[in-house]
Amino acid sequence: MKDVKLTEHLEFLVSHRGQDEATVLAHALRRGIDSLYEDTLVEEFLLGRVARETVLRELGPDRLNEIEYQRDTLRREVGWGLKGA
Repeated sequence: MKDVKLTEHLEFLVSHRGQDEATVLAHALRRGIDSLYEDTLVEEFLLGRVARETVLRELGPDRLNEIEYQRDTLRREVGWGLKGA
C-alpha cells in the first residue's frame, strides 16, 4: 500500500513542479542522502567516532551548538534521574 502512496506523491510532484520524473527522483535521492549523511554524522560524533571539527565544518556552528546542548541536557537529566534510583 505504501508504494501506491509513493507513486501518487511522485505523480503530484511531477505535475506540480513541471519537471520530469527523473529530475524529481534525482532531487529526492539527493535530499535523502543529505539527510542520512547528517543523521549518521551526528550519531558518529555523539559516539566519539567523528571529530568535533568535522561536524563544525560539515554542519556549521549553530547545528553543532544545538547537538552539544541536547547531548549535555540529556546527560544532566540522566544523572539527575540516577541520583534518585
